[in-house]
Amino acid sequence: MKKVKLPTINKKNFPYDLVQVIWEDIVGDAGWAEIPDIKNASTAICCSLGYLVFQDDKKTIIMSDFIFEDNGKVKTGGGYTTLPTTNVLQIKKIKT
Repeated sequence: MKKVKLPTINKKNFPYDLVQVIWEDIVGDAGWAEIPDIKNASTAICCSLGYLVFQDDKKTIIMSDFIFEDNGKVKTGGGYTTLPTTNVLQIKKIKT
């Protein structure tokens, strides 16, 4: 088996924090329901884990995956989620 030298993650080549985001989402149903049950419907509280790549007052973006280039730099990511920042309830940094 060929031994592969693993790249190092550091703030120079990957300045993004690993975070846990708690956020509120829409819940709906296209089926029939009694009006009292509809009035009691609520939103969902969701949890996502990923690297916080962007946040401003309009949107928060996290991603779960990234690729190291041959030179050790990171410029490609995947598995991203864009949330309205107004839906974000909490962000906690995860120690790595």
